[in-house]
Amino acid sequence: MKANTTVLISILSALFMANSARGQVPYASDSIMKCKMPGVVAYTFDDGPAEFNDQLLAILARKNVKASFFVLGERLNEFPQQAKKIYDAGHVLASHTYSHKVLDPLFKQDEIKTRQLAEKEMKDTSDLLFTQAGVRPNYMRPPQGECGHPACRQVMAEQKYVVTHWNVDTNDWRYEAMGKNDKANATKNAMEEITDKIINKSDPTKDSFIILQHELLDWSVNMLTERLIDEVGKKGYRFVTIDECLGTAAYVGGTAPPPTTNPVPPTTNPTTPAPGTGNPAPGTGNPAPGTGNPAPGTGNTAPGTPSGNIAVPSGASTGPEPEKTQSGASIQQIGAWAMGAAALASYLLL
Repeated sequence: MKANTTVLISILSALFMANSARGQVPYASDSIMKCKMPGVVAYTFDDGPAEFNDQLLAILARKNVKASFFVLGERLNEFPQQAKKIYDAGHVLASHTYSHKVLDPLFKQDEIKTRQLAEKEMKDTSDLLFTQAGVRPNYMRPPQGECGHPACRQVMAEQKYVVTHWNVDTNDWRYEAMGKNDKANATKNAMEEITDKIINKSDPTKDSFIILQHELLDWSVNMLTERLIDEVGKKGYRFVTIDECLGTAAYVGGTAPPPTTNPVPPTTNPTTPAPGTGNPAPGTGNPAPGTGNPAPGTGNTAPGTPSGNIAVPSGASTGPEPEKTQSGASIQQIGAWAMGAAALASYLLL
């Protein structure tokens, strides 16, 4: 009887380990809109890299803030040097699909065809990131936040993506026309939701936020970014990358960084916005990316395919290529389930 009890405990322990190995954040969830702990803000930028990316990286470096970039594959083709700059500066790279197609309406029209499209969009963007920066992302954000269709969620779950939304939006895209003639007023309008939800109504001891911004507009990058960082920082929030915010590794084969206990606050001294395009990338000496992330491949050349033409890189990276479909957590899960199965077999033979 004692032997039976011992084996049964082994079974339960192994099954618990298998369940724990799944990771702390559910794959393909459509409800991830805030961080797991209070007092932090994940600053995220969509639709890049774009022409103002160097200026954005310079601002973030001056303000001592790390952000997360949900990039488009077609823009990685258009600006092939930026992914590695983003990674080397200590920011997180994530997927925003290849061509920004809104998925839910397409799934409703033709589920089989759209499944193939979605799989290709994710694979092509992952391949480009691996070629250009040596990493494959675990996080994705669907265009316009639409991945509620069961088939869309299934595709992302099968590919082990953490579907990431937001709970505060700058809505900077709404003020594109205004910003051409009145950048100050456009910036003020883009700060409205930040001011309302974070500055006026939130409590850093209880709340956390994932902020959505784009890097496509000059005033949004060069004016809004600094103002947002200063005001949110003064409220008492700490800026983190999306992997620290949610507790799952940023990249395949990586590990999530532990929460920082003594954070360095963002720099809030007023600074002059970076001038026009062509600014150099952020200075050397920026912290390396989080521990456990694969080192970027060396000697990789960016594909020269024009924007809009999907290029699937092959053979460009050095070293073994990680598989998106088999993360470290899932390997642990398989091993744990195997332990459980072996223990169960032993129990049945008693």
